[in-house]
Amino acid sequence: KQWYQRRVRGSEEDRLCYTTYRTGRARTLDLEKELVGAANGTRFEFSPLSRGVVKTLSERIAAVGGAALIIDYGENTLTSDFTFRAFRNHEQVNPLEDLGLCDLTADVNWRDLAANVGEGVKVHGPINQSDFLTLMGIGERFKQMYGKVPEEKRDSFIHALDFLCSPDQMGARFKVMCITRSSDPTPFCFET
Repeated sequence: KQWYQRRVRGSEEDRLCYTTYRTGRARTLDLEKELVGAANGTRFEFSPLSRGVVKTLSERIAAVGGAALIIDYGENTLTSDFTFRAFRNHEQVNPLEDLGLCDLTADVNWRDLAANVGEGVKVHGPINQSDFLTLMGIGERFKQMYGKVPEEKRDSFIHALDFLCSPDQMGARFKVMCITRSSDPTPFCFET
């Protein structure tokens, strides 16, 4: 099986464009459980940098304690979608144009992060952001604050809560994962 990487290069018109680079056999990819037996042409996103970050966090937590709370969007599976994209003024745009003027992003593969924590720690979640915020008391906090919000801002205050918690907005798309020492109790939001 041969692997190809999608890369960015300069074009003859002095613009950036995507190209593929043949990497040949890649032992680390050949060992990925989800890729064993994958048909030719199978696409997936892989983030060695994300693995390194979660490994470093895990080693630090195992050594000195504490916890990591990671909140982002993505799925709990390997995706075949190309999720690297850019936003400018709340609109999705070509990530290879207007460099430095856009927010770049890609989805998190939560299962991959969880599988790459170090020893001495345990992973809790991921759970949906709406569940996490509900368990953390966002409803009660909203009720406390609503009466203090000026009348002309109450609609936007309600909209903000809906945006954070609604399954159609950020509530289901964003996930929350926690990493603690193996000996620490399960954080209450992640108890099943």
